Amino acid sequence: MNRLSTLCTWILVLLMAAGASSCYKFPGQTVPSYIRIDSIGLDCDYYVYGANTNNFTDAWVYIDDRIIGIYELPATIPVLAEGRHEVTVRAGICVNGIGDARSYYTLVKPVTDTLLLVKDSILHYNPSVTYYPINAGVQIGWMEDFETTNALVPLTQSDADVVTVGPVDSHIWYHEPFSFHSGRVQLPPDSLDFYVTSADEFTFFKDYVEYCLLEMDYNCNDTFFVGLSYYKNYVINYHPLVKVLPTDKQHDTPDKWKKIYINLGPYMNDNVEAEYFKLYFTSNLSVAEQLGQAPYSPLDQPRFYYFDNLKVLYRPR
Repeated sequence: MNRLSTLCTWILVLLMAAGASSCYKFPGQTVPSYIRIDSIGLDCDYYVYGANTNNFTDAWVYIDDRIIGIYELPATIPVLAEGRHEVTVRAGICVNGIGDARSYYTLVKPVTDTLLLVKDSILHYNPSVTYYPINAGVQIGWMEDFETTNALVPLTQSDADVVTVGPVDSHIWYHEPFSFHSGRVQLPPDSLDFYVTSADEFTFFKDYVEYCLLEMDYNCNDTFFVGLSYYKNYVINYHPLVKVLPTDKQHDTPDKWKKIYINLGPYMNDNVEAEYFKLYFTSNLSVAEQLGQAPYSPLDQPRFYYFDNLKVLYRPR
């Protein structure tokens, strides 16, 4: 999602909000009801969609099919309505981990419930969403959770490989009952770097993709890049997409997991003439200076990078 599309999205939302006012109006009501949403969950079949980890940061809230606002969670939402109403919630994410690039996650269905709103009272409501069905809104392009396989392989210039480790070594605490392993890269406190890529080649982009994201759980005490490589005219090209910051920089062995949603679609659609794509991950941040970012200084302690629940999900046009 580029800056222009993000700006256009927010302009549209502001225009809608201006036309609808800040609250859904119930005739004659001056005291609002309140809906309290602390979080939005994800319900999914592990054997189809993988683990249900999520990072839904916002709630897009509609009353009787009319949007009343976008709220960063947790939120207490005032509504000038009472009685039974249909409340619809869409799960919102920060695309590429950028707070200014907010969108609802189009690969999960909105949830609608009939709620009893009581004037001057708070209704606690924590909905859960589900992915759209396979072949009817969502396709799975690739998935790796390190439970039975390890589909990340090192490039020749890599100084380390991804190894599969158990829950104690990777500090997993939220993946039960299905996820017990993750992938780990460990580097000494010097200038060594890792370069790993998906073993699988992605060709699903050939017919263009309307929407394609990488979901990734990660835990690290150092910065790394996520990018796409593609093969064209007998040459492999590498394009960094997102610079991922440390989750826990204070400890030699980090134990704070986060989740990110990385937009792959635009770059794939711009390069449909390629033979295939692959994901890659690297700690080599020399490209940061090319992008006008601050030079990188290696840590003076061991560097750890953990990966889990990697999913490439997309919707074809």
